[in-house]
Amino acid sequence: MSDLIVVFDSGTTGTRTVIFDINGKEIARAYEEYTLEKQPVGISEQDPMIWWNAVKSTCNTAVKNINSDDVIGICASFQRATAGLIDKNGEVLHPALTWMDEREVVDTSTYHEELRRTVPKILWLKNNKPDLYSQASKIFFPDTYIYMKLCGNEVCVTDPTNGIFGIMSKETLDWDPKLAESYGIPIELWPDLRTPGEVIGELTSEAAGNLGLKSNVPVVLGGGDQQCAALGLGVIEKGQAKVTTGTGTFVDYVTGDAPVTPAGDYPIFPLPHVIKGKWILEGAIPGTGTALQWFKDNFSQLQTKECDEKHLNVYNELSKEAEGIKPGSEGLLFVPLYVFRKGTIHGLGWNHTRAHMIRAIMESAALSAQMYLGMLEAIGGGKVSEVKSDGGAMNSDLWAQIFADIMSKKIILPENRDGAALGAAILGFYGCKKYSSFNDAIEKMVRFEKEFNPIKDNVKIYKKLNRLFMPTLLDIFDKKRVTKDL
Repeated sequence: MSDLIVVFDSGTTGTRTVIFDINGKEIARAYEEYTLEKQPVGISEQDPMIWWNAVKSTCNTAVKNINSDDVIGICASFQRATAGLIDKNGEVLHPALTWMDEREVVDTSTYHEELRRTVPKILWLKNNKPDLYSQASKIFFPDTYIYMKLCGNEVCVTDPTNGIFGIMSKETLDWDPKLAESYGIPIELWPDLRTPGEVIGELTSEAAGNLGLKSNVPVVLGGGDQQCAALGLGVIEKGQAKVTTGTGTFVDYVTGDAPVTPAGDYPIFPLPHVIKGKWILEGAIPGTGTALQWFKDNFSQLQTKECDEKHLNVYNELSKEAEGIKPGSEGLLFVPLYVFRKGTIHGLGWNHTRAHMIRAIMESAALSAQMYLGMLEAIGGGKVSEVKSDGGAMNSDLWAQIFADIMSKKIILPENRDGAALGAAILGFYGCKKYSSFNDAIEKMVRFEKEFNPIKDNVKIYKKLNRLFMPTLLDIFDKKRVTKDL
């Protein structure tokens, strides 16, 4: 009999179920992308049922490949800074406002709490949907909602990696009365705060039937996707760093056992790690990975059709196109701010082709990572010689080499590119008492299979591009939109 942990990795665009054994080997997986309705500019809402339906669908598919008697626990990782309201019966009062929603701007400067990104969402609901707000029993995050579906409505919880985007105190890791009062959102509305790796309940018979699992399986508290990814990459010690490129590019640097708050107006935030007592600094550019999806959807219909007919991965084929283009894309620079409706193309010339654009998009993700890592090293107090990296982008050797060249660092790739899912599995096995420490779990479960070292000639080219990219991106980001109604 094998001990297995079922992991739900619930993201912005889809959910996957991944099943791991105690050695970190992936036993089964299934993925489902959400069907999302087009929404007006600045609005980003999700019906939480799409998360739960995707969990049910992917779990039922994945468990067909195992004996459900072998499952000893469930854990999960989640998108962050997304929130909504539920009533006393656990019914959703309004679709969740995601981290990309821009409808409410809140003055947080008094408390230097610029990272409180769920607060504007709740205040928008309070100010614009007062009838619904008056019925609210609890604020929910994606993890809160899924845990209630798994364990019953009485298990209304979240963890510090999500709570930090609300009114949680960095000092106490509990809800902060001062922030509750200043924003006018009572502490009683927020879910209970618990610790990642802690058993929070058991799978109900109803949920078990929906998932194809046995009832009473322990449910272990997971965490935010990027902190789980750091754990899944073994990035838990001070001075270690990781980069994840999926929907966006996220750079995380472990600062130790206390939060380090940057001086000045940096888009960098101190966040709790999933390991209690440890902190990270994080910088992110959303949409860098999605930019390639945008290019595929709008300018690669023929290639997509051919790949479908030949059962090939279209992103692999796009990467092959870019292989023939020299580093620097012959002066073509893509600024990946299109999520903010400011995405920009610089230096476009008659010599540029589809392949140049593909490579420029790939380079933009690595340039974003380099920009942030340089700031994190300066703020965190030390340089790193290597960076562990995961996410869908790392399925491309070309993209991994671009990261190594632009960052001028050794890039180390894990055996399992879904670091968030593996990190949640580590939390699951730890919570089920199969490992006595996270270090022990990492030693047994985390493995690396590839390294990419910087190519000196490429590094020289990219140093020039690095000096252009950061001021260009920041200048464009700071400027007001000029398109009518945008």
